[in-house]
Amino acid sequence: MTRFLTILDRVEFWLVAALAGIALLLACLAMVSRYIIPDLILDWTFEVTIFTAMWATFLAGARMAGTGDHVRVDTLLTYLPGSVRTWLAILACMLGVGVAVFLSWSGWIVVEEAYRWDERTTSSLRLPLWIYYLSLPVSMALLAFHLLVRLARLYGGSVRDDDVAQNH
Repeated sequence: MTRFLTILDRVEFWLVAALAGIALLLACLAMVSRYIIPDLILDWTFEVTIFTAMWATFLAGARMAGTGDHVRVDTLLTYLPGSVRTWLAILACMLGVGVAVFLSWSGWIVVEEAYRWDERTTSSLRLPLWIYYLSLPVSMALLAFHLLVRLARLYGGSVRDDDVAQNH
């Protein structure tokens, strides 16, 4: 399982980096082409930039929240005993899994509707919108997976006092 998680982490990292890099390059291309070559019509660049930025953001958010590397307010937690922090972390993971599963399920409904109605963007590429919408259910399923792994580690005792104890 550890090997699988390491490979998944690397794939997520490089996928997010690639998507964010593509979004940045396309935004720069659109800006430069607008001022240097105004006759070159790239009406699709912002659209693809939005698609890739959304995917990168959602995947990175799932990765960061699932591994506990996200920003959070832990002022109160630092004053609590380690066992209380651990149980609060377990509760937070369980609630997070519930929310992630709900968002993944409801996002999948939107994806199915967009696919069924063949919704497309208005640019010359006419990209299917279900690709854009798919970022929510995929990233939320990934978040639920990461939270379940974290929950198992917390409950099993392989992680002590959550990351609050590690940071203070």
